[in-house]
Amino acid sequence: MDSKMMEKANAIIKKSANVSLGVIDENGYPVVMAMSPINPENISEIFLSTTIDSNKAKCLQRNNKAGVCCNTNEHNITLVGEAEILTDQETKSKCWQNWFIEVYPGGETDPAYCIIKFTTKRVAMFIGGEASEFELTK
Repeated sequence: MDSKMMEKANAIIKKSANVSLGVIDENGYPVVMAMSPINPENISEIFLSTTIDSNKAKCLQRNNKAGVCCNTNEHNITLVGEAEILTDQETKSKCWQNWFIEVYPGGETDPAYCIIKFTTKRVAMFIGGEASEFELTK
């Protein structure tokens, strides 16, 4: 793993307002949707919010393999890994954003509100004219 590329990728993900989340549907097909990451710190773990009965949550409960992509005109970061649905109050409170109230009128204790925690296993990126691919180990 190239530590300079990793630093660049972490800086890009921290500024990202949107990422694409890819999941596998009930028929085995990929489904990709745009989402807003919650205070991303690095490419190792990405947190997203959704409703517990959303299609993406249902897909991830059936098959936790997923992908996240962050791209701009100059950069592309593609992450492959696993996702889990978190419903514990500590995580929900930690991830709460004030604008979520529009989607979850019950606030951070709204039973429909849950968190997707994506954990990266494999990375492919193109940043500043350089390409890099590697496994991510903890």
